[in-house]
Amino acid sequence: MNALLVFLGGGLGSLARWSLNTSVQSLAEKTALHRFPIGILTCNVLGCFLIGCLFGYFATRNTPPWVFPLLATGFLGGFTTFSTFAKDTHSLWTSGLTSLALAKIVLSILLGLAAVWAGIRLTYSA
Repeated sequence: MNALLVFLGGGLGSLARWSLNTSVQSLAEKTALHRFPIGILTCNVLGCFLIGCLFGYFATRNTPPWVFPLLATGFLGGFTTFSTFAKDTHSLWTSGLTSLALAKIVLSILLGLAAVWAGIRLTYSA
């Protein structure tokens, strides 16, 4: 049953990532961010915030057995993507946009950690 939940959540998360990435990137096309993969950064930071919310909310509650396979491993696992982060950073680097590549690395890590922290703080109740 868990495999089915992960499969379902992963498919929905991947579709949500594709939709959000495409929308954000198309909005950035006419701005100074047009060469920066802001869509994937948005997905990854939002996913970090949501997983923080999920873990913060269920830290002191009785968690139904379907929650983490469907939402954490499945949906958020499909919604966020380390492989695309790495590919985008490599593309920036090899295109000579070294400062943008370094900015993507730093922003991804710092914003991701801050988003998890914010999500937990927002939803955790002891």
